[in-house]
Amino acid sequence: MSRSKFVDEAVSDWSRIRPEINLTAMEAIQRLVWSGRLAEDILERTAIASGLRRRGDYEVLAVLRRAQPALLTPVEVAQQLQTSPSGMTGKLDRLEEQGLIKRTQDPDDRRAIRLDITDTGQTVISDAFDSSITVYQAMLADFTPNEARSLDALLNKVLTRLDELSERSQP
Repeated sequence: MSRSKFVDEAVSDWSRIRPEINLTAMEAIQRLVWSGRLAEDILERTAIASGLRRRGDYEVLAVLRRAQPALLTPVEVAQQLQTSPSGMTGKLDRLEEQGLIKRTQDPDDRRAIRLDITDTGQTVISDAFDSSITVYQAMLADFTPNEARSLDALLNKVLTRLDELSERSQP
């Protein structure tokens, strides 16, 4: 069964059980959740097909590439990716073992480490980025340019609201 059909059936069932409740928000958010899960899966497979071990490796390389010529610290990368600094260690070790990044000592602070993307890493992220763009375009291939812009505006509004809610202890 398609995910869209699953949502349709769930909403239909809940409407039968609780007809007094407007389920429009549930329906829209469930479609968003399923869309996000499927998009993540597709992007994970795209990263792997590009020679990376995980989508997270793509994200680290992308952050480092976009920051150039600046060299970021592991903490700065973790902050941009909204992950814990301790969670970055394994990713960085893996990327360094593959020869995609190198750790260098900060010239201004001997205790600090800076991350540099290697030439091989730049080639890998460039190829992976190109593949990702192709996949992003395929995901919205049925949309007109205006529909894609409208979708982006609406999703930006949803994301802004979800950011606000996530900062609170309760919605």
